Amino acid sequence: MRIDRFQEFAVAAYREAPEVLSAQPWSDGVRRPYGIEVQLAGGKTLRHAITRVRVPDEDLEKPEEPVLGEPPAPIEPRPTPTGGRDRQTAQYFAAVLAGTGNKEVARVYAYDQTSQNPGLGAEFHDGSKIHMLLV
Repeated sequence: MRIDRFQEFAVAAYREAPEVLSAQPWSDGVRRPYGIEVQLAGGKTLRHAITRVRVPDEDLEKPEEPVLGEPPAPIEPRPTPTGGRDRQTAQYFAAVLAGTGNKEVARVYAYDQTSQNPGLGAEFHDGSKIHMLLV
């Protein structure tokens, strides 16, 4: 899944989550051209930047051809977001995305505790990957 479509997908998924008051595309200029800003029901606002690892030999000039497969299993129970830049909030975002049943998504996960920064990732059936660093 290409980054612009992923951003649209994630914003729509977050907007459906009961713990989210609002979600919208976010950018930090050329430093972080893609991202999402989420306001949680508790009043805190979080952002995560989005980067993409493309498929080898992918021609970005050609239209995207989605590859479908088995969607990831829902993450249950869904963690409650703390509202901070932490692993639990990353797990919450991963659970929201996994729970959509999107057949392009193969796997969604929060970075483990050995990661220097909190964030999450998604892997797709076309071989591309998305990384989302909480900023």
